Amino acid sequence: MHEFTRRDDLPAGLDPLWATFGDPAYARQKYLALGSRAVRILRFDVSVEAIEVELERQVLVDRRAWPRWSRPALAAQQTLRHRSAWRRVTPSRIVATLEIAPVGQPVRADGAAILDEVAPEHAVMTVRWRVHSPLPLLGPRIERLFAQQLRAALDADHAFTLRYLAAQAGGRAAHLDP
Repeated sequence: MHEFTRRDDLPAGLDPLWATFGDPAYARQKYLALGSRAVRILRFDVSVEAIEVELERQVLVDRRAWPRWSRPALAAQQTLRHRSAWRRVTPSRIVATLEIAPVGQPVRADGAAILDEVAPEHAVMTVRWRVHSPLPLLGPRIERLFAQQLRAALDADHAFTLRYLAAQAGGRAAHLDP
């Protein structure tokens, strides 16, 4: 298993973040802006206490970015399945479980997140990621490669969210490109 922890600062309190994360348009727009060819929302349930999302997105795979030994197993296009469950446990804390898995591939990433409001306009999200593959010999290499791809995707996701929140705060439509 490959593990890493990520910490992101967000320039908003939990109420506006809850509204953003609970908006299917934000999720769809984010993944399309980040290069997905299609986004299919399978489930999007929102209440004052919980947000539960399951979606699939189609992404192009740049096979040149992967080691030669892994290329035969890679398709030109990949379906990624995302599942998340967010719980508002206090007015200043959200906890979440996250899962990202390439459909049909022997690897997945699970995250355990805590999102704390540390000031009225400042929240910190910390996610502990665990990437695992059941393959006995190649598993650790696949885990490292997927973790590397995941880190890059999380960087792009965070940058999009910052732009989106800034656009929302500015009162303009938040149609953003990467």
